[in-house]
Amino acid sequence: MAKDRRRYAEALQRGWRLNEQEQWRSAFDAFRIAIDQFPHEPEPYAGIGEACFGLKMLDRALGSYKLAARYSRGDIKYLQRVADIQERLGQLGEAARTYMAAGELQLRQRQLDPAIANWQRAVRLEPGLLGAHRRLAMVFQRQENVKAAVREYLAIARILQMRGDQERALQMCEAALRLDPENEDVLIAMELVRHGEKALEEEEPVAEEAAPAVADTSEAEAMAATVRQIAEVFEEERKSWQRQQQAAPPDDPVARALRQAQDELAEEIFREEEETEAGTLSKLERDALIGQGMDFQSRGQGGKAITCYEKAVAGGLALPAAFFTLGALYLEQGKRAKAKEAFKRAARKREYVPAIRVAWTQKSNQPPKEV
Repeated sequence: MAKDRRRYAEALQRGWRLNEQEQWRSAFDAFRIAIDQFPHEPEPYAGIGEACFGLKMLDRALGSYKLAARYSRGDIKYLQRVADIQERLGQLGEAARTYMAAGELQLRQRQLDPAIANWQRAVRLEPGLLGAHRRLAMVFQRQENVKAAVREYLAIARILQMRGDQERALQMCEAALRLDPENEDVLIAMELVRHGEKALEEEEPVAEEAAPAVADTSEAEAMAATVRQIAEVFEEERKSWQRQQQAAPPDDPVARALRQAQDELAEEIFREEEETEAGTLSKLERDALIGQGMDFQSRGQGGKAITCYEKAVAGGLALPAAFFTLGALYLEQGKRAKAKEAFKRAARKREYVPAIRVAWTQKSNQPPKEV
């Protein structure tokens, strides 16, 4: 059957008008016509979701909004609706994970306040959701909100302790102590981690809240698959954009390399922490410093950006992208010796070498011999 865009648009408009008039069943029929024309468009499914919600058919509303989220490639407004309905249905673990996914997408778009709100909803529904606590800790530290960051680090430490991971729990306490060296709550938490769970059992029953969630149902697994699909779509779009940039005429190789470096630093923030990562700072602390550095750099505050990147590198960050960024910032400030050293370490990734040569030549009319 030939697809009729005009018929689709008319059915869609009629469906939303009927929804506004609370003529839910008639609206449902209108949206079905739209879907018959273009079955992979998100808006008709959202319209059906709204109609089903009006008819108190929450299960069907949830399924429709999930399809809207999938076909929209993760539109935040549909994910928010999915989470809201999951919460109403008592699917609290699933709702928490959906709020978590929405926050991840908002972080990618640098919408920090909405992301924070979604992660806070997530941990309210599922206190043991480690990923959301990690994101909150990172963003609060990045914003220099010490009190809130310390609270999240301690929450992470408690969850890890309940899971039997004493070593990483202690690392989180140490990260909190670096932020607030005289915080008595942190010192007490470190003692509790060092000396086992007996003291915790005498406290209020927080441990039960923070225990790992029961295994997800098939519905939660379906939502997780949707979130993974959303992430894959975003990643493929990013790679496609990157390929286009690499294929474009090299008008300014330094600017292009800086964009690539920023992409790689952003990827580092979203990379999952590995069990055996080395460094004097935790990955969360390094991620917070990367985010701060990127923010300062985007606002033209090179000196502050350098400070953040230097701290991240000293704490264990070893990405060539970080060293190329530092080298470029050092050159801007006339710190040639430091730039030379940073570029030498960035050159371990050969893609940066042409841009390093151009950047150095622009400032000194001779490329550094090491690269």
